Amino acid sequence: MLADRSEMLACGIVLGAASLIIACLLSPSPIFAQQTTPPQQPTEMLVKIVTGNKFQQILPENTAGNDRRALTIINNNTNGDSCWVFVGTGGASKEKSDKALAPGDKFVKYWPFVPSDEIQATCASSSDTLSIEYQ
Repeated sequence: MLADRSEMLACGIVLGAASLIIACLLSPSPIFAQQTTPPQQPTEMLVKIVTGNKFQQILPENTAGNDRRALTIINNNTNGDSCWVFVGTGGASKEKSDKALAPGDKFVKYWPFVPSDEIQATCASSSDTLSIEYQ
């Protein structure tokens, strides 16, 4: 009877050790970890409209060779003025704009749909502002 207990104890120790070894081999370790680059910090800026109802460049064409990963443009005016966002170069107009922004509205794009073209915008009045964040 004593031999049976010691055999069961030895068997339990062996199974416990084997379980520990298997768990160590299957767990992620620095040796097997995938190397990643830290996420790029977003760039935030406030753009003031120089002349109301006249489009101006608010973000240049992305020529850095890497895609923008996210873009948010917010009409943060509290005076009731709307703004318009146009993606591309050339003849921007309210009618051809990609998005009309009422106060508080956002123009949001995520990769792979973030434009790398120049972005132009205007608002109803001079001194209106747009908040821009991109990465």
